[in-house]
Amino acid sequence: MTDLAPDDTIRPRSLRELTAAVRQVNRLAQAARYEPMSKLLPDLLAELHTATHTFAGQERDAAWGLLAEASRCGHSVAIAIGLNELSVTALQRMDWAASHAGDRAPALRAIREYLRVTAYLRARDFDACWRLNASGLAKLDDTDANTPDALVARGQLHLGASIIAAHTGDQDTMRDHLSEAERIATITGERTERLWVGFGPTNVGVHRTMGLATAGEHGLAVEAAKGLRFPAEWLPSRIGHHHLDMARAWRWLAKPDRALDALLTAKEVAPGQARRHPLARDTVDALMRSARRPSNALTDYAAWIGL
Repeated sequence: MTDLAPDDTIRPRSLRELTAAVRQVNRLAQAARYEPMSKLLPDLLAELHTATHTFAGQERDAAWGLLAEASRCGHSVAIAIGLNELSVTALQRMDWAASHAGDRAPALRAIREYLRVTAYLRARDFDACWRLNASGLAKLDDTDANTPDALVARGQLHLGASIIAAHTGDQDTMRDHLSEAERIATITGERTERLWVGFGPTNVGVHRTMGLATAGEHGLAVEAAKGLRFPAEWLPSRIGHHHLDMARAWRWLAKPDRALDALLTAKEVAPGQARRHPLARDTVDALMRSARRPSNALTDYAAWIGL
């Protein structure tokens, strides 16, 4: 798509209508409803590509930003089903579009680097993760309070860094990045749909729990999760991932019933995610192997995810 002229048979909708359409596909992606999202995405991408060439001035910049936001939906599907090459392609297109998005470019390009970390975390290439995190922060050089979403992107990069540190067992660095993200979140407040990362005080709490569980501090993770409340309209995939983290913690604390409850909650909140996520599969597999006589609910869950 990046090297093709736009389809001149397409008549793009208004910027307002395109903004609503991009919100729709991102809400579907963040709810792990990949099938309906995938049906809408190709035509929307083509329409946005045409809009970037037919709109003018600030509307053109805005269309490029919308194209970047829509392109990242391909990454959402790819990372969910383990197709890292598709993720790479989607994020390359996201960066291409973001680079033309005027004053939104720095934040969008920074978040693209944050998203790239997810693939490298699964490969346990932590050096690459740190380089990508640094690249994301560098994209925010020379931004200020008037740069759209730059502070949200910076805060989310600190949350990402906290998880990289947790994977390497560096809890001091993990806490430092969480503290900086928390400081930023007190300024931004909840920004659920800004850059589609759900940044804000709630996401700081979720990442604190995730980091502790990742670092093997399962009892502390459970304690940190007490009192977490999710805002209305918060991203279902973030809520679902939190419950997957809780399932992992409860499993390691030898509380299989609590672990299964958390898995069932994750399934209820974002079934497409719970069915595919490696964390869910690892936890269910461990529960099945450790149970003398697995419950019907657990065996049903294992069958549902294909174990």
